Amino acid sequence: MDEFEKRGVQVLGVSMDDAETHARWRDTAINEGGIGPVKYPLLADTTKKMSQDYDVVHAESGFSARGTYLIDPDGVCWHALVNNLPLGRDMDELLRAIDGVQFFKEHGEVCPAGWATGKPGMAPSDDGVKSYLTDHADSL
Repeated sequence: MDEFEKRGVQVLGVSMDDAETHARWRDTAINEGGIGPVKYPLLADTTKKMSQDYDVVHAESGFSARGTYLIDPDGVCWHALVNNLPLGRDMDELLRAIDGVQFFKEHGEVCPAGWATGKPGMAPSDDGVKSYLTDHADSL
């Protein structure tokens, strides 16, 4: 959570379970099978409305897949990743995506494949792509 806070990002958790179940998870330590206290709101999507809106409900099971969305204050979705039920999420990848959006908004350059903080961006034009690929061919 500290890394998200450093970037000025608000985190919300959502699950199909009700508030009572969330309270039990939070009141149970991680080493006892719970999630312990968390520093972000955990919303209850008991009607599955949000899961349906984001198209993550599995038809056969009725469970929601694990979706991660990066939405800016203007409501623009910059990053969406949906994992099937057995596959967990990678917060480092989400942080990289946040850094990429913030880099773009600050510099106006896009983040090519494999981009990470400290690496150069690319001008969003044909000439920018050509220049980037020419200059970085050895590391691609």
